[in-house]
Amino acid sequence: MKPLKLFITLIFLIIKSQFLFAWGDKGHEIVAQITKAHLRSQVIDSVQFYLGETSFEKAALWMDEIKKDHAYDSLKPKHYINIDKDRTYVKKNEPNIINELELIIDQLTNKKLKSKAEIKTAIMILFHLVGDLHQPLHVGYASDRGGNDIKITFNNKNSNLHRVWDSDIIEHEKINLDGCLEQYSKYSKKEIRKLGLLNIVEWANDSRTFLNVVYNFNGTELDAAYFSKNKTVVQTQLIKASVRLTATLNFIFKNKS
Repeated sequence: MKPLKLFITLIFLIIKSQFLFAWGDKGHEIVAQITKAHLRSQVIDSVQFYLGETSFEKAALWMDEIKKDHAYDSLKPKHYINIDKDRTYVKKNEPNIINELELIIDQLTNKKLKSKAEIKTAIMILFHLVGDLHQPLHVGYASDRGGNDIKITFNNKNSNLHRVWDSDIIEHEKINLDGCLEQYSKYSKKEIRKLGLLNIVEWANDSRTFLNVVYNFNGTELDAAYFSKNKTVVQTQLIKASVRLTATLNFIFKNKS
């Protein structure tokens, strides 16, 4: 029985690892925490009314947590969009992160037409996908499945480029809420207002500007310098996600509901 139990455990861990997506838990939680710290109290109350007992942090993780539930399979392609290298975004009638965010924001703006349960789900999708959009490889290339097919090693551990940007940099560089808040404090009010302008396509294009940095390495082994120099990039993207999520929630809940 012991070998069988070990085999089952290994299979479970392998399957579980396939469901780790943008920023990992820690990144999404940081975005939610920064957002809550900068929302107006009235907006916090409105959002929490629909979330019920679900915290902002748990709401931001929901889309990853339900990936093993086949009832939600239709959401899987909505975590990302593939745009070929040296090409620009062209709107298509397909499930992708840009279309889904535009749809969700429209639904929440017209939330009187939705039930409380539907609004809660939409808020959780909004929380998660704004975070996902700011991980550059979620607006990456189909040729390598957003970096998933690029196998690398670091400190003698196997990984892939997507996972490096999801969680490895965050963990290795010990990126945390305090560090992100410190960097956030350096932005002027004018910069915050500019970053928060509601334009999903522009947000995606902004994330793609970091792809040259993401792919700036040789061979299959990443060194400590790669992680160190990209710490600020990851922090910047987490901050941008929180600024834009804050602005979006302020817009949606500008009137008490």
